[in-house]
Amino acid sequence: MTNDRTRNTTTDYDPMLDLTATGERLVDPRLMNTAAQRKLQPSRKYSLNTILTGLLIFNCVLLVFALLVHANPQWAASTMHSSQPTEPVDTSVPLPAELTDINSVTFLVDPSHSVPADYVPSDLESPYVSSTGEVIQVRSAVASDLKEMINDANDDDAPLILTSGYVSFDTQEDYYSDRVAMVGEAEALKTTPKPGFSEHQTGLAVDFSDKDDGTATTTAFAESAAGKWLKEHAWEYGFIQRYPEGKEEITSYSYMPWHYRYVGRDTAKAMHDADPNMTFEEYFQTNK
Repeated sequence: MTNDRTRNTTTDYDPMLDLTATGERLVDPRLMNTAAQRKLQPSRKYSLNTILTGLLIFNCVLLVFALLVHANPQWAASTMHSSQPTEPVDTSVPLPAELTDINSVTFLVDPSHSVPADYVPSDLESPYVSSTGEVIQVRSAVASDLKEMINDANDDDAPLILTSGYVSFDTQEDYYSDRVAMVGEAEALKTTPKPGFSEHQTGLAVDFSDKDDGTATTTAFAESAAGKWLKEHAWEYGFIQRYPEGKEEITSYSYMPWHYRYVGRDTAKAMHDADPNMTFEEYFQTNK
């Protein structure tokens, strides 16, 4: 007869348990902490399955996106580059033909719009008026109105002396080089355009003085009888003061009361009616 406390030596013996005579299970206190720790530890198999599941979902998303890109390349391009800055759009309005036709009396010449280097007006002529002594030529469209204006000014005791008309590219180059040598380029550009950018090369621009030697091409000319007469009456003959006082930021040139530009009687009148001090740029809105 065996003892009730005799241990079971079979292979299914659990060393953590012992049985009392009443059948109660006893837990070996030495193994209690170890067992508890095993129960509290997370399942490694569960964690690995979670990771694998996440990777599978991620790969599925990539696959779906790749299929969409392949099927809709234009959609992909717009999606991927929607945040990129777009190229600026040129909204400038092309100049009308009356400002770009070299034969037009309203041909635009400014620091951004030039006269062809080889351009020589085909209709140059001399108005044979009071001048500084040399033969001065202008376009035929200008000559008759210029002559009438100078004669009327002389009759009003405001003697006008013509000092400059048409200037060739080479001559303008000499003027510009001489001026730069005297005062430097920055100062020279205020009154003397670079060759190719002078209105005188069109045969439509003229300079005046009230002295035979032509020395009055300064702002003081505005206070002379001739200067005041021109300011008041030039528009009647188709001429405008090209670079008025206070409009330097618009014209890009200093105030030049001796420099007038022929634009035709209709245009000159329209500009005068709008504003006697209006510039060419303001009337034709070339600075938009």
